[in-house]
Amino acid sequence: MGLIHAERLHVLIPISTRTIEGNLDSSIRAPRRHREELASFVHRPRFKRVLYNPPDEYDPPFSTNLAALESIIGTLDIEDDPYVQALREQLAKVAPNSNAQARIDQKLSKVILKQNSFTHKGLRDFARTASDICYDLGVWAADWYVGTVVEQARRMANPYNRFIPNWKDAEKAYLLSILDQVVITPSSLHPDDIVEDSSDKVRALVECLLAEKADAESHNESYSGLIFVTRRDAVITLAELLSHHPLTANLFHIGCLLGTSDNYQRHSFLDITRTLLKQSQEETLMDFKIGERNLIVSTSVAEEGIDIQACGSVIRWDPPQNMASWAQSRGRARRKRSTFTLMFEDGGVQQKDVAQWECLERQMIQLYTDNERRVSMKYDQDAYGEHDEEELEYRVESTQ
Repeated sequence: MGLIHAERLHVLIPISTRTIEGNLDSSIRAPRRHREELASFVHRPRFKRVLYNPPDEYDPPFSTNLAALESIIGTLDIEDDPYVQALREQLAKVAPNSNAQARIDQKLSKVILKQNSFTHKGLRDFARTASDICYDLGVWAADWYVGTVVEQARRMANPYNRFIPNWKDAEKAYLLSILDQVVITPSSLHPDDIVEDSSDKVRALVECLLAEKADAESHNESYSGLIFVTRRDAVITLAELLSHHPLTANLFHIGCLLGTSDNYQRHSFLDITRTLLKQSQEETLMDFKIGERNLIVSTSVAEEGIDIQACGSVIRWDPPQNMASWAQSRGRARRKRSTFTLMFEDGGVQQKDVAQWECLERQMIQLYTDNERRVSMKYDQDAYGEHDEEELEYRVESTQ
């Protein structure tokens, strides 16, 4: 969603509403009868903001395992990749100046130019994701993520593993030869190390979680929370960090939701992180429902479309990308006493977007609760005259 100046909102909202009503020959209205009674069953959460400080740009966090990975990636030569070598072999076997030669040559040139073979692109994506995690969650999280994915990739690269069927054995062997060069330092599980090597954003989240849990229990309510995170790998890593953080490890029983896509035909190296989940989506939701788990870290899959009970606390680790995401995630906080918390980088621009969405929402509510608002309908009953239902006859022309 692009930026919209506040002074223009009062113009755009009525136009959009009239467009929808006109296209559907309908009128957007809130219920008039029993409105107060209906409202008593709708619990709008309290909106809260949590600010955190970004990492120091002059002293950025340093992950030992990420540095080791990036060092090895920097030495790679695309000509050593089995996929490139296989294309060269195919090119040598086809007839000169044939369509097959042109097609293979084009594919080979593209791979070399973009360096986007399965292994090379996958490793670059891996390093970039680890770098984002290091910035967002801190050094401990990045070290754990790199070490865990490398270990998992080694298992997945076993010739007998068919997690990704179109992952060739030669590519697996090539990947293993690269990963064996990455020197992994095990992540410390000492409480002080975890706290010290976590970002200020993690600190702010932990403080928020503790405050929300204490508030719920002060009103004799059990705590149930949902944290929305944009990136799949960050979901897994944040859940792991909170499971070991000394202030949250014994208070929160955490589950993860990533979605239910089981398309193993995708050619993506980081698909292996899906195998890090300890429970299925159904098991996680059931545990949450019966109280075995009181906190879920989820991608946008939990915003809509799945059966998840009302939460007392919804926290957005990443700001919503649009108004729909903002409204849907907030809608998960449906308990009578609930909160909806957005985390913002201090000095960031996302707060302006949310302020605009709040303004948009207020104007939409004002429109559909305005009983005096007249709607220009495409269907005019007077133009057709009044008919009893029994007099109406619908005739379908023969198709023969």
